[in-house]
Amino acid sequence: MENLSGKQKALRLVEYLSRLAQLRTKQVRDVTDYKRVLWLSDIPEQRGCFTQARGRSEDYDSDIWIEVQTRPEPKLPIVPHQCEGWVEKTSLRKKNDLPELLPERTIEIKNPRWQEGTTQPEYVSVIKHLEDFPDVQKAWDNYLEELWLPWVDDHNAWESVHKVYSTLFAIYQEQLRLGEEYELILGLGLLTWRTPTGQHVRRHLLVSDAVLEFEARLGKFTVRPHPEGAKLRPELDMLSVEEQPIRAEEAVKASLAASRDDPWDRDCVEGVLQSLVHSIDPQGEYVDTLRRGDRHATEKPIVEYAPALILRKRSAKGLTETLQRIKERIENDDSIPVEFADLAEINDEVDWGKDHPEEQNVTFDGEIFFPKPSNEEQRRIVDKIWSASGVLVQGPPGTGKSHTIANLICHLLATGHRILV
Repeated sequence: MENLSGKQKALRLVEYLSRLAQLRTKQVRDVTDYKRVLWLSDIPEQRGCFTQARGRSEDYDSDIWIEVQTRPEPKLPIVPHQCEGWVEKTSLRKKNDLPELLPERTIEIKNPRWQEGTTQPEYVSVIKHLEDFPDVQKAWDNYLEELWLPWVDDHNAWESVHKVYSTLFAIYQEQLRLGEEYELILGLGLLTWRTPTGQHVRRHLLVSDAVLEFEARLGKFTVRPHPEGAKLRPELDMLSVEEQPIRAEEAVKASLAASRDDPWDRDCVEGVLQSLVHSIDPQGEYVDTLRRGDRHATEKPIVEYAPALILRKRSAKGLTETLQRIKERIENDDSIPVEFADLAEINDEVDWGKDHPEEQNVTFDGEIFFPKPSNEEQRRIVDKIWSASGVLVQGPPGTGKSHTIANLICHLLATGHRILV
């Protein structure tokens, strides 16, 4: 068996986790390949709807990016009693066509010749023609003008809101089901381009972290910046290394600092997007449009403002960056997290506590406050977390969950948690 030093063990573990994260990350070049996409241009300018993509409002807090509140569906107005039987009820909901009365109708009436015991039918069919009933046509015309046409306008407005509300509801339900494996982001600056290598790219160049809140009692969805910050940042991973402008990511991050992490700082964001598309190709073009981008990819890169709310599988970029920093610390013989040393089974070779007292266990004598009512089991878990130096991760036998555990390890490392395996 190969005899490895502690440093070699740690570097090999970093390499393994980095490759694992890369293997499990599918490169997405088209925004429509994500789990859910809501184009903010689809949010109507209707009562109960708001998005900062159209500008700020005194009626909404600055941290509200999107708000959509549903309302009851408008009820179809009742047909006048004179018109009953002269109209197909299903035609009333075909809003693109003006419903018309039937030119004739057949009714059943009592047969005046019928007597019990005769061969005459008790009821006979009689055809009536609309032209013989001018009052029916007049009542119908009044109904269309005064009730049905206003209902169509009201229902179309409701439908535009309900469509967006339904999309947000689907995103909310899938977030609950999928958990931390997925993330919600705001995308800005849609790049549409056929790259020199022939790849078709259609993705946003800037993203921010978002959170979706649901108030069931009010039937209202609200999108805000993530509690840990919007973290407005560039994303260029849809391009190959050769296609990415040199040092573009560092330059963009420096320029975005002027926005103070506000994705709705149009001057700053649009300036960055213009610089980016010109850095990608001198002939590149920026288009200031809220509308979703439906253009075909060409050799000329086009960037449109086109903001969208996106639910997608969490990117491994943060994990790989964290692992890269750990690798650099190991190569420079600098300190590394004591929990990572535990994971690499090299903790016995280094006296971490002597040189880095901050890595030692921290005792806590205060009171834990839960956001919701807690039970004894939850409090016991918290006590164990405070008294232990890490978290034990164990996969159920025979479930094939090793990849999930590895992903969890990477996620915990990236977020500063302590791990013991």
